[in-house]
Amino acid sequence: MSLSQRKNYFIAKGMQSKFAGTILLLVFLITIITACNIYVLGSFFMQTRATLNENQTTEGLMQLFIMDLWPRLLLLVLVNVIIVFIVSIMYSHQIAGPAYKLEKSIQRIARGDLTFEIHLRKNDNFKEVAAAINQMLSRFRETLASARTLSDDISVKLASLGQDEKFAKLAQSAKDLKEMIEQFKITKDGETPPGTSGDGSAA
Repeated sequence: MSLSQRKNYFIAKGMQSKFAGTILLLVFLITIITACNIYVLGSFFMQTRATLNENQTTEGLMQLFIMDLWPRLLLLVLVNVIIVFIVSIMYSHQIAGPAYKLEKSIQRIARGDLTFEIHLRKNDNFKEVAAAINQMLSRFRETLASARTLSDDISVKLASLGQDEKFAKLAQSAKDLKEMIEQFKITKDGETPPGTSGDGSAA
């Protein structure tokens, strides 16, 4: 089945549950803030002399309401926006931060750098993705180290055969293979490549 034809919408249960819970919490917070705002504004309006005057027209009440309450209404709206913005930034950072780190890590891999591991913070999302990439990097390092050792061994054995022309193409292929392997960096500067001893000989 094609990967694009997903019918199970509850795939990453941990991350999706956390995201849904955050959305519900944000909606609840906005509802509470809005209810408090309506209560404060309604209480203030009911206490004004304008509401106690039976002869006051609806148009006059609205005019007085806007004139008297617009600074408070503006302040309450501003407080709501700030609270929602802070909550949104705090949660989005748990997504944007790891996504940015994963993007930079994939760019490093594309450049041939396999010497690192991805470390995310405790509350960050995409931990499963980071763990999968770390496992992939470890596997790549092991495979390339074995391929490098094998390539060196082949080169040494071909060199021992002398200048026989029938091995010339094979020697060139071995050289090309070694150059391709050398494009990938599997150890940090100063570290001993896996699969070799401290003196650089094959293990």
